[in-house]
Amino acid sequence: MKRGLRYDFDLLALLLIPVGVALNFVGYQLSAALKLPVWIDQVGTCFVSMIAGPWVGMVMALLGNIINGMLIPTAIPFALVAMTNALFVGLFSRFKFFSNIFTTIIACAVVNVATAIPSAIVTTFVFGGVTGSGSDLITAAFLAAGKVLLWSTIQANLVGGTFSVAFNFTIAWLLVRRLPDRFLIKLNYGRPYIKNREALAYA
Repeated sequence: MKRGLRYDFDLLALLLIPVGVALNFVGYQLSAALKLPVWIDQVGTCFVSMIAGPWVGMVMALLGNIINGMLIPTAIPFALVAMTNALFVGLFSRFKFFSNIFTTIIACAVVNVATAIPSAIVTTFVFGGVTGSGSDLITAAFLAAGKVLLWSTIQANLVGGTFSVAFNFTIAWLLVRRLPDRFLIKLNYGRPYIKNREALAYA
């Protein structure tokens, strides 16, 4: 099965985009309304990127942040973070990093670091370090310890991001595991998640 930017945007992948956007929308609104220190707005991004690939995931992430930004404008600049998340999750899925617990932990750790940096840059230089979310409390704690603003936001994102990535990925993985094999086998990146391995012999 061919993969890549030219081949990933088939009909099934396109149909997954609104599903991912909806999942992200619900998670983002809950996180913002409850001011949670952990963001649960990347379930859809992880879900789509795992089975449709990084490019479809990045488009979905961008659209999701634009839609969230219609209600909460601060979401739009963080599209860069969501797209980074989609890129790394999609690439790790392509190379079957989510096939066992050890490589899954490595992948999630890399995703956490990769998304913490652009998130900190956006938070610091676009919003002055304050976004009105629960993570501001973590940033304030590092500032009180004498850290500079950028480094404080990076550390805050690494701390909060550890739980965010774990939560978002776990929910997405559970959703993927609920998909039937006959659907997964039709997706460019769905085969690693097929439960009945004998089905691959007839694909």
